[in-house]
Amino acid sequence: MPPRRPERADRDIDPRPCRSEERPSRGSPSSRGARGRARLLSLAVAALVSAAGPAPIAAQPSPAEQASEDLSAAHERWRAAVERDDLAGGAALADRYFALLEGTSEVDDELAHFYLGYGDYARAEALLVRGLTREQPSFNDEGMLYTRLANVYLDLGDLQSAEELLKRAQPLLQGWGEFYAVDSLARLYLEQRALRSFAETLDTMRSFLRKAGDGAPWVYSLPDLRAAQLCLRRGQVEEAERRLLDLRPRIEPGLPAQSAVRADLLEELGVLFTRKGDPAAEALLLQALVIRERVFAPDHPAIVRVLGHLANLYVAQGRTAVAVRTRERAAGLQDRSARANLARGSERQKRLYMGLVQRDTDATLSLHLRDAPRDQAAARLALRSILRRKGLALDAIAESFAALRQSLDAEGRALLGALTQLDARLSTAITRGPIDVPAEEHQREVQQLESERQRLEFQLAARTRAARPADATRPPITVEGVQAAIPDGAALVEIVQYRPHDPFGPPVRPTWGKPRYAAYVVGRRGDVAGVDLGDAAAIDAAAAELSRDLSNPERDPRARARHLDALVMQPIRGALGPARWLLLSPDGALNLVPFAALVDEEGRYLIEGASFTYLTSGRDLLRAAGAAAPRGGVLVIADPAFGSLSELAPDDGATRGLRSAELAGARFPPLPGTEREAEAVRSALASATVLTGPSATEEALKRAQRPRVLHIATHGFFLPDQGSLADPANTRGAALEGPAFRENPLLRSGLALAGANARRSSSDEDDGILTALEISSLDLHGTQLVVLSACETGLGEVPRGDGVYGLRRALLLAGAETQVMSLWKVGDLATRDLMTSYYAALARGGGRSEALRSAQLQIRRERPHPHAWAGFITSGEGAALDGRQVAPTFPRAAASPRGCACAAGAGGPGAPPALAALAALAAALVLAARKRWPRRAGNW
Repeated sequence: MPPRRPERADRDIDPRPCRSEERPSRGSPSSRGARGRARLLSLAVAALVSAAGPAPIAAQPSPAEQASEDLSAAHERWRAAVERDDLAGGAALADRYFALLEGTSEVDDELAHFYLGYGDYARAEALLVRGLTREQPSFNDEGMLYTRLANVYLDLGDLQSAEELLKRAQPLLQGWGEFYAVDSLARLYLEQRALRSFAETLDTMRSFLRKAGDGAPWVYSLPDLRAAQLCLRRGQVEEAERRLLDLRPRIEPGLPAQSAVRADLLEELGVLFTRKGDPAAEALLLQALVIRERVFAPDHPAIVRVLGHLANLYVAQGRTAVAVRTRERAAGLQDRSARANLARGSERQKRLYMGLVQRDTDATLSLHLRDAPRDQAAARLALRSILRRKGLALDAIAESFAALRQSLDAEGRALLGALTQLDARLSTAITRGPIDVPAEEHQREVQQLESERQRLEFQLAARTRAARPADATRPPITVEGVQAAIPDGAALVEIVQYRPHDPFGPPVRPTWGKPRYAAYVVGRRGDVAGVDLGDAAAIDAAAAELSRDLSNPERDPRARARHLDALVMQPIRGALGPARWLLLSPDGALNLVPFAALVDEEGRYLIEGASFTYLTSGRDLLRAAGAAAPRGGVLVIADPAFGSLSELAPDDGATRGLRSAELAGARFPPLPGTEREAEAVRSALASATVLTGPSATEEALKRAQRPRVLHIATHGFFLPDQGSLADPANTRGAALEGPAFRENPLLRSGLALAGANARRSSSDEDDGILTALEISSLDLHGTQLVVLSACETGLGEVPRGDGVYGLRRALLLAGAETQVMSLWKVGDLATRDLMTSYYAALARGGGRSEALRSAQLQIRRERPHPHAWAGFITSGEGAALDGRQVAPTFPRAAASPRGCACAAGAGGPGAPPALAALAALAAALVLAARKRWPRRAGNW
């Protein structure tokens, strides 16, 4: 008799043993011939199958224990614990059995089924994928493996993969197994809000049940339960209530007391009664919680969800403190689950999973900003959620790479090397474009390479779980821990985009409002302040308009700079107190804004009275203690020999519409100013190695091992979603034309090096174009500073809560501590002057962030338009190269009647009349000078 597993619909629906021995008849349209094997080895499933690797093990036995312990005995001990209803003990024994099983070629579908029901998705996935690789499983078994793997992905937010696997499973399944797959499709379509497909799936379920006669009595009501769930989500209150109240007496008597389906019904009733103001709601939700805690892993998403419903109920009852504590418990479980689930899967799957986590984050922020704005516990909970989750997918990938590089496992290193080589092949295929093959064939080749890359990502995730056994014991991020890392006099400003959550929105379903921005401000000591900044669409539009003005020296950006400041920074200043040293973590489109170029209420650019260091997340402040040591010195790559501008054949239109067409047609003119820039870096930082001309190659950069400082002065490019014409020559950007393909942004941004115009470098693997994808594979752990002195190196796609997908992300993945990069097309000579001043300030002991501000102020005196001085930003660690924190300096200030310390000469409301008049005269002279100064070739 198989052990009783945590209850799931598939276990209750299918009364047969988990490992069915049924075989289809010889006349079945599905046979175990070549077509069945070809289906298994198809491209989509190959990515999953190849991912089979060690999952995170809670209790790894020693080699001696492994040798002495019999596998079958471990299996029996696990079965016995589950039969005793000792789920906690059974889970621990299952982990031990799993560890032993991993050392063999055995497959145990029961264990996979247990983990799926329990909510340990990483182990369930590993076992299910292994099951698909075994020789000739029965068709029904193969179909069930696909279906259960689909349920793993459904629960983790990868709806596309889940749907593909379920459709693959259906022709292979018979009987109740087929019904389980169809019900899983119903759940998927409910999540997708695909109403027509959902209705058709319910019809299929009902048709099956009319013919079936051996199922559990409650199973025949399952289509009605799914329909009631849809009514709740669509806000059909009366219909949802009628269906649920009708279902309860039909379903509950036939269900075990500890049943996940019973908990589902109780949860839906609890949500409905909460909206109706019925006091019975709390008891229903608590019953659902007790059942789920009994049958699921402690951090199962269903437990997090019901805790969220309870928090909503307590808000409705006016019990705000209880609501905050309940939401805090839900958030803690969500964070624990995220750490485990981000250790598996490809980057795409990590991002999809974080989309699920974002819902909990949005609800947590809404609780503070809407329901408890004066509650410090709610404010700290909101900031804690931001600190733990913002950019978390990026961190998970970066830590995976770092763990593999540090591991002595030769197989893991070989796997990482294979990924690096594949990135080079993929980038070369993109940048060279179709050569002697039709465009369609070239596109298929690119797609195959990307599928192969996803397969390697799966394998790397599996290897990483083995390389990072201490993850489970890593102390969680806390607000207090981050505060302790904030320098004296500085303030952390976390800007986050969120969707307001109103669980009582009309008429009953939770309402997720339009995206908004909020900011959380905290210093080294004191309380957390939260500010709602307003509609995200309006702020994003203002940011885009300002970026257009800043990138064009012929436009006056001050009006739009003032407008964006009024929307974003002015509300934040009210929470900053005296702090003017800002550690700023933007979100969304605000990642692409140089805040130093905003204009305050007094008409001053913010660079005059504030210093900005950009972070991906406030978590970045905790990285310094664990930073690796550099292996090399200073490496400068500048003035590459791109080759003749006529070396490329003209585009004949055959590749139009392909992403590679835009790069294949790019031409890079010489940048003579970068040679002098390189010499300035050499003068400022002793013992610098300078590579110019034909020596400034991809190969040289890829060979570099953790240089202390890496400076690259060349052309950069970023291909946006829609094509745009490049500015005239003598900027550090490529002449790119045509519509950009909406694909991997790491392949749409990069740097040009020697041989770029001919797409030929010193090796066949490289082509002179270094994409962000290739940069992400470099080993820059221990590199204190990377300066990309080129155009648009700070641009990229900006999904909310996940940083910038472009060169910024690539450098973070590679391990660089600090990046200096540009937000628009920058001029050759102006950039040379800025970088010369920057490195001189660094050599004097300036901080990596404050030295850039000092250089920008110096350039601003000569070239007042922010296009010339505000294009570069510093992201990451802002300390000096010797590790010292360097506080910014500002002009002496006199206190105004309102208590602020405005910069001397600012002409603020509290300034003396003579000083105010002097400031007004100075501003007029600066404006006149800016208007008189003509734009000359090379200045911009």
